[in-house]
Amino acid sequence: MTGRSEYECGECRHRFRAPEDAPHDTRSLMCPACGSIDLNRIDVVRPRPTVMRATTGAPAGAERTQRETKAS
Repeated sequence: MTGRSEYECGECRHRFRAPEDAPHDTRSLMCPACGSIDLNRIDVVRPRPTVMRATTGAPAGAERTQRETKAS
């Protein structure tokens, strides 16, 4: 899991991330939507996306017939 800092505008509730090189001081940032300086810092933790993998291949002779496939 990765943690990132996001900001939420106190006026319009717009959420955004600041550039990596931006200071973490909210007094020097502005909301890109409305220009307000009333910002709240939010620490967001998002889980990694699930990666699904096939465990076995398709059985032999299980090819699709013409009527099973969609025509373009």
